[in-house]
Parts: sequence; structure tokens; C-alpha cells
Amino acid sequence: MHGQVDGLFPQGLDSVDAYRRYLLGMHRFAADYECAIDAVPRHSAWLARDLTTLSLLPLAAEGERRQAAGHATRLGWRYVMAGSSMGARALLRDARRLGFDRDLGAHFLDRHATGDDWQRVQAQLEALDVGDALHMRQAEDGARAAFALVRACFERSFDRIPVVHGKESR
Repeated sequence: MHGQVDGLFPQGLDSVDAYRRYLLGMHRFAADYECAIDAVPRHSAWLARDLTTLSLLPLAAEGERRQAAGHATRLGWRYVMAGSSMGARALLRDARRLGFDRDLGAHFLDRHATGDDWQRVQAQLEALDVGDALHMRQAEDGARAAFALVRACFERSFDRIPVVHGKESR
């Protein structure tokens, strides 16, 4: 599932339009993610700042977003968001090449790439009893749901800013 999400941006963020798609999709995912795990809006607030800088209206919510049930399921969701901080490091380099930085359109990537969420989630995963099949399955279900949602959000961002071959903004 992770490969399918990465496959939506095979060249990374190689154009302003690709970056705009990324921000739109990631913002929608972050807002829904924060609802699913009942978190204070942090990632979505950083992304909203970037959307404002680029004069982009956010993608509307689709359907009803419910809180994920149980600690293990929420841990699966957190695994996906925290894991994206690893990719954020490469994406931040791409954004900088396009002229964006912490103060100009790449606030989210800058904060996310340098945060410690990944280490905290890894510690929580290590504390999960691997012999507890129910909780392991719930964590996996949470991660699968999060990956499916982030993919759908990015696909919607491509609907908003279609790829027009040979006419991408640089």
C-alpha cells in the first residue's frame, strides 16, 4: 500500500503543480487522520498554513470520519503519519529546489521532517505484544485504513490539479 502511495509521485515533487497536489492531498489526510485518532490539529494546521501561502483552498471532507476504535488501531494510523516523516525529508529537499521553505509554503514538511514522531511510534510498536494476534491485527487494520485514505486524498488532489503533460509549472 505504501508503494501505491509513493507511485502517485514517481518523480517526487518535481514541479510546483506536483507540490500543490501533495499539499492538498496531505492536508485532507492530516485533517481526517487527526479526527480518526482524536488528536489536536497539528499536522493539518501546518498544512493549512502552506495552503494559504500557495492560495489553495483545501479539499472538502468526504463522508463521515469516525474515531478509530482502540489503542492498537490508532497506533496503526499513527504508524502511517509518523512514517511519512521519513519521506518528508526527501520531499523537503524537493520543495526547497522549487523555492519553498519553512516560512514560504513548506512549513509542514520542515516541521514533519525534523519531528520525533517516528521514534515515539516505534517505541509504542515495540511495546505491543506481538503474540497478541487481536491487537496486531487491529494495528494492521488501522495502518491499512490510513494508507487507503491517504491514497484517496492524493488521488482527489490530482482531480483538482490535473496533470497536463508538458505543461507542468516548474
